[in-house]
Amino acid sequence: MDRKALIAIIVCGVIMLLYYPFILPLLSPKKSKPLTDEAKEEAVSGKPYETKVTKSKSSPTLPTQPIQSQLDIPLKEVVLENELIKIVWTNEGAAINSIKLKKFKDPEAKNTLELVKDSDTEYRSLAIDNILQKTNFQSQRYTITEQGEGKIVFSAGLGDGINLIKTVNLSPNSYHVDMEIALGNNTDTEISLAYDIIASSAITHEGIPSTDMAATSGVDMGNRKIKLIRASPKELPSKNESVGIVWAGSMNKYFATILKPASSDWVESINSQAFDIQGMPSNEKSEQGDFMVSLQTNKLRIPPHETVKHSYIYFMGPKTEAVLDQYDTLDALLSYGWFNSICKVLLAFLNVVHRVIPNYGISIILLTIIIKAILFPLTKKSQVSMFRMQQLQPMINQLKEKYKHDKQRMGKEQMLLFKKYGANPMSGCLPMLLQLPVFFALFRTLQLSFEMRQAPFLLWINDLSRPDTLLLLPFSIPFLGKALNILPLIMTGASFAQMKLTPKAPAADSQAQAQQKMMSFMPIMFAFILYHMPSGLTVYWTTSTIFSIIESLIIRKTIKKIKTK
Repeated sequence: MDRKALIAIIVCGVIMLLYYPFILPLLSPKKSKPLTDEAKEEAVSGKPYETKVTKSKSSPTLPTQPIQSQLDIPLKEVVLENELIKIVWTNEGAAINSIKLKKFKDPEAKNTLELVKDSDTEYRSLAIDNILQKTNFQSQRYTITEQGEGKIVFSAGLGDGINLIKTVNLSPNSYHVDMEIALGNNTDTEISLAYDIIASSAITHEGIPSTDMAATSGVDMGNRKIKLIRASPKELPSKNESVGIVWAGSMNKYFATILKPASSDWVESINSQAFDIQGMPSNEKSEQGDFMVSLQTNKLRIPPHETVKHSYIYFMGPKTEAVLDQYDTLDALLSYGWFNSICKVLLAFLNVVHRVIPNYGISIILLTIIIKAILFPLTKKSQVSMFRMQQLQPMINQLKEKYKHDKQRMGKEQMLLFKKYGANPMSGCLPMLLQLPVFFALFRTLQLSFEMRQAPFLLWINDLSRPDTLLLLPFSIPFLGKALNILPLIMTGASFAQMKLTPKAPAADSQAQAQQKMMSFMPIMFAFILYHMPSGLTVYWTTSTIFSIIESLIIRKTIKKIKTK
């Protein structure tokens, strides 16, 4: 193997080493800039949206609600529940205190998953926190005027004859509530107001908060195409004033809470802000994923004795294709970055196999076998070419000696020699290069696909989306930590065994031997790269390495029959 081949393989290794901390963030969807005025006009003119608000002159105005002292309204919690979710509401802010998803376990797979936890924060999902210059309105206690199966009606007086009624309905077997906000003007003059509503707050952590959580929104780009915009915790605070915002919220790797208005016409902007447990902004806390997302409306004009109504859907559930397809445009949450198409093909294959054999570890192994079978002709050609290079080494040395003063001629003669005997110095790393897109795409698939969450394989491997930690050591290993992960060690041993079967450089070629000695460190480097990655990815690479050993044994029988003509 010559210097170019060595450089190519080292570059591949460096890319793999830098992928997770540096390249991966670049592959994630970027935050968009606010649209220009011209772009806004174009977007508005092309949108088939309905009128901004719902008005009805014939409908009666809301009954006047007197402003009551907070002490006059007792704090109260109400539960809405169906087969899938349990939501605890509080009349303080008419907001959500807690959301439990009954079909799923928490990250430790012990208790029912609490997607939104009852915490000490004053910012709760679906609370209106700014209206008519009432900046602390999220703490306003509402009167519960109606409570029934799957329905709650909250009401509050804003003063000066303006009333607010919030109605929420939970349908059976669904991951959303329907919410209506009605603002009634019982005065003889027109009023103008806007309000902020908290779209998401205090969503539970899955994975690493700084990389696996994000404030998110969907922007209509026309032709039923929704652009997913993410803002990671370290990018907060942020503001999105794009025209055509169709929903907003927050998400972690596997779940999302999304507020979707019936029309984007009344949405002015989306704001995302970090907060600590007392509600004070903090960049340090934002790195831990403690943030809220709020939706700000345009100015609303409410004529005398009329009511303006806004309808919303609030989604709180898993990011699976089967669930998100039930909600228009929310399928945009399933994004894998640059490798989106490859990831979806891989996931579709894994799901097909899983329907027959309900084990995603088996699915990954079958996927590996198919990929190795497709690449086998190329792998065989590569190893045969490497063996030919080994046989041609004496001739190459003769050319180097003969044309040592004419490097251009020496290179030309070498290429003629390679062509004559069917050797290619670059073919050695070609199969690995072809596997890299699949490797990266599979990494994204295993990292983000809900199907891999808590998917067991065998023995100690009980979650293919996490490292296969067997136990925690009483001491820490540099760069590896305290976790003892077995698969990377098995993979490293298999990689060294594979190298033993690789054609060796001639003893007379000290340069080639030095290159092969350097390459012997590749398995160690890959062990460090994959040690903390999802065990599903390590299953793929370990299986690939083991089958490479089998391939090498088969190919060696062919190589022994090859003789230089």
